[in-house]
Amino acid sequence: MINKKQGKLSREILVLIGISAGISLILFLILSGVVSVIAEEYIFNNDIEMTEFDWISLDRQISTGSALLSCFVFSVLFLSMLSERIAYIRKITQGIKLLDEGAQEVNLPLQGNNELTYLASAINKMSKTKKELREKELALSQEKEELIHTLSHDIRTPLTSILAYSDYLSNNEEITPEEQKAYLTLVKNKGEQIRDLTGILLEGARRKVERFENGKLLLEQISSEFEETLEEHFRLKTDLSACSDFTAFLDVQELRRIFDNLSSNIHKYADPSQEVLLEITTKDGQLTIRQRNTVLHGASSPDSYRIGLISIRTIAQHYDGKVTVNQDEKNFEIIITLSRIL
Repeated sequence: MINKKQGKLSREILVLIGISAGISLILFLILSGVVSVIAEEYIFNNDIEMTEFDWISLDRQISTGSALLSCFVFSVLFLSMLSERIAYIRKITQGIKLLDEGAQEVNLPLQGNNELTYLASAINKMSKTKKELREKELALSQEKEELIHTLSHDIRTPLTSILAYSDYLSNNEEITPEEQKAYLTLVKNKGEQIRDLTGILLEGARRKVERFENGKLLLEQISSEFEETLEEHFRLKTDLSACSDFTAFLDVQELRRIFDNLSSNIHKYADPSQEVLLEITTKDGQLTIRQRNTVLHGASSPDSYRIGLISIRTIAQHYDGKVTVNQDEKNFEIIITLSRIL
């Protein structure tokens, strides 16, 4: 732990001054005494006549010279002992300059246990905080960009369905009023879904989790919509026999986005001559959606396929779930497990 007590550095400097002054004083006393003895012996040995004024002048000269030399020694000693702290101050100053210039990271060494050490530690923490904020900003920016990509992709699917239903209604003169009403209901549902997705895209990722007393009934309704989007081109087998009645907290639009991405991938990459399987089960508080199909020969998986899987995985994470994809050249299988729903 760094001692934050004020005045620690000043006390250290006072100690250095005291040491330097003590050594200089001892040097002054020794030097003036030795020089005085040497001068007296020289005068007596050479029979030099000295008046009282001459002796006083000599003592002053010896004292002044010794004092000057002692002051020089004091300055050298004090600056030598203080040089380490001066160098440390320069390191701290350089660190502040780098931080101000936008350096990625500043990591100053922690020397001693005084205010300078505390200042260096504070600069390191500031640098770390700045780096973490920069990383969070980058992560938020990437998350926002990914959200825009996934939602833009998810909007296309219901929009495509609306166009397909509208085209079917306008070109089919033999359609019954009941069928017309059913298709118009689907168009309305898809339109509302686009409205909600657009709202999320413009306003942010706002979830609308609701309590459903009969989760199975909701899944039957959504899977029925899923069937209607595929029935003209694919043979679909839907199995909810292992799906028991359950109460759940769900966001309906998120479930629809899952099934829309599944139907979009089926339209693009599934073999129409082979059966498409959709199986929904519940067990131990988990809801599992399993979809399997045969891959159309020559079909590739472009960026839209990747974005669709990212969207499904993002939604699954909201329920502490996971997504498993099993794929080879002939078959495709995706297993979506939602854990935190019951």
